[in-house]
Amino acid sequence: MNLSPEIEAILHKFQVQPDALLGHGGEAFVFALDNGRILRIAHAGTSQQDLIDRAALLSELAPGAAQLPFAIPAVLEIHQIDNRVLTIEPRLPGRPLPDVLLETGGSARANLIRAYLDAAAGLGDLSLHRPWYGEIRRDNAIRTAVFADYLVQRAAAGLQAGGAAFRRIDPQQLAAALPTPDQPEFVHLDAFAGNMLAADGKITAVLDFGAVCLMGDRRLDPLTAAIYLTPAITPSATDDDRAVAQAWLVEHDLDVWFEPAQRWIAAFWAFAHNDKALFEWCQSILLA
Repeated sequence: MNLSPEIEAILHKFQVQPDALLGHGGEAFVFALDNGRILRIAHAGTSQQDLIDRAALLSELAPGAAQLPFAIPAVLEIHQIDNRVLTIEPRLPGRPLPDVLLETGGSARANLIRAYLDAAAGLGDLSLHRPWYGEIRRDNAIRTAVFADYLVQRAAAGLQAGGAAFRRIDPQQLAAALPTPDQPEFVHLDAFAGNMLAADGKITAVLDFGAVCLMGDRRLDPLTAAIYLTPAITPSATDDDRAVAQAWLVEHDLDVWFEPAQRWIAAFWAFAHNDKALFEWCQSILLA
């Protein structure tokens, strides 16, 4: 992978080789700093305040995370070098779940898919209290007193950003098809396989507590985790994996919400023109 001169300069400062790259996603490049720490270099345009806010959220979630069977990120240091900001964080155990799935079959694979959904469902146990529904740290966050109002407004924003093709999709109908929680609870909303690490048949860490995290209905996390097993989002997932996920939803009385959640989350991500596979998936769900 070709790295920008800015990133190469940061790596040189920390005496990190380019081949120490562990991965990259929508928010950052991640490099191994040593056996116990990582260097997380945020993408251009990220501010130091963004990292401060992320660190504060992770710190607030840490007490609840200590009770979970998997780890979440933590921030040790925040740095700004020229125009780029970065954090130093503990290195979390495990390997990317999509890579592990490629090496796993049979009952062990089915158990890993169930563990993936269990982990997504467990994210709602992260104790966080806010007097509203909506995004926790997103720029121009939508926050409402009623969850259905949040669902409508966020779907409408995604559809508008998606362009004219989505003009006839009614965000009110999308929202009305989803359940209403008793109170605001933590929702990761991006708990797909690429944001989880695994080892020894278990989920060892959940990553990327980013700008899409919100206060809402915790059922959205296992529902969207099952939805994200579509080939457009998780290419290493199979039809058998999706069947296991559907069975898990049935066992947890969530299957009735799968289709409504799929349509709403497609509207949510409809802004993602820069991700061709994801954008085309949104079109396939909403315009079919």
